[in-house]
Amino acid sequence: MTDAEKLRALLDDYESQRKREDQAFAEGFRIGWDDGYSTGYGRALVEMEEAWHALAEKVRALGKGRQ
Repeated sequence: MTDAEKLRALLDDYESQRKREDQAFAEGFRIGWDDGYSTGYGRALVEMEEAWHALAEKVRALGKGRQ
C-alpha cells in the first residue's frame, strides 16, 4: 500500500467516523427533544387543569353571591 493509499484510507475512515458521529448526535437530539416536548406538554396540562379549577371556583363563588 502506497503512502497515498494509506492517506486515502485514513481520510475515508475519518469521513465515515464523522458521519456516524453526526447521525448519533442527530438521533440523541431528536430523542431529547421528543422527551422534553412530551414532559413539557404533560406539565402544561397539569398546570392548565389547576388554573381551570381555580377559575371555576371563582365563577362558582360569583354565582352564589360570594366574592
